[in-house]
Amino acid sequence: MSGQQRLSRRRLLAGGGAVVGAGALAAGATALAGAFGTPAPIPQRVPAAPRPPRAPDAVSTVEWETSGARNRSVRLVITSPAGVDRTTLPVAVGLHGLGGNALWWGDPGMRRALGTAWASGVPRFAVAALDGGDNYWHPFRLGDDPMRMLLDELPVWLGERGMARDTAGVPVLASGVSMGGAGALMYARARAQRQAPVKAVAAMSPGLFLDWAVAVRRPFAGPADWAANDPLRFYPELAGTPTGMWCGDRDAFAPAVRRYVELARPQYSRISPGGHTGSYYATILPQVIAFLGQHVAPTTLPFGPASSSRTYPHL
Repeated sequence: MSGQQRLSRRRLLAGGGAVVGAGALAAGATALAGAFGTPAPIPQRVPAAPRPPRAPDAVSTVEWETSGARNRSVRLVITSPAGVDRTTLPVAVGLHGLGGNALWWGDPGMRRALGTAWASGVPRFAVAALDGGDNYWHPFRLGDDPMRMLLDELPVWLGERGMARDTAGVPVLASGVSMGGAGALMYARARAQRQAPVKAVAAMSPGLFLDWAVAVRRPFAGPADWAANDPLRFYPELAGTPTGMWCGDRDAFAPAVRRYVELARPQYSRISPGGHTGSYYATILPQVIAFLGQHVAPTTLPFGPASSSRTYPHL
């Protein structure tokens, strides 16, 4: 058995009550990343806030799958409430940012934020994250198609784990940060085109661009490729998909995000103090998680009814 085969069958756990603690997860993840030549650092790491009483951290598993769409092994990180059978939960797909990987969604700060939100009454769901590379979540490099991985392979992998049984392994929610924020909007569009729209999409500091002079510095083959995958152009296709959008007022993406809000009028939007940093994401994650949870089980959370079309710029 090769070293890669041995690693692909390894499973790591993190979180309260798990067999491997957060420190071991980080060490193991770094070792695995090094073995596969993928980036180990997790950019914009979310700091872990103090744990409230009776609010256990979420738990994460880290496994490897062989992606035919990406022609490589990728991490599948699944984060879910502690002590809950994850096969009973709806699933959100979580997309990472440029230079990052799926581990961002199982980082200690993320597990703390999810666990705290669920303990406060937010309807529970699981988050499934995959390594998407630095392709801006579309087929930029030959033989590497992260969007096809999300659409066609992830449901199979979730189904093999008995997850999302009511939807044949297909996630019902989408969220992403930075490059992954734009990717989540692209994923939502692809799902709508397949006549299987997500129930909600949440974009954190999405990597949007107002002109090609800026977008040229990102992985797009040219102006036509960027235009075909630009949320500022395809936003009408998401008119029927509840969308939440968050961005820091000192973030370089803020002008483009403001433009998206003006054009698309998403169900929820917030431009608040902060930059493109983990500390900023820590301030908005409670709202992001609540927004997603509301759309799997509507509650009296501070976002209005699921059918609302209002924008809350100052909440």
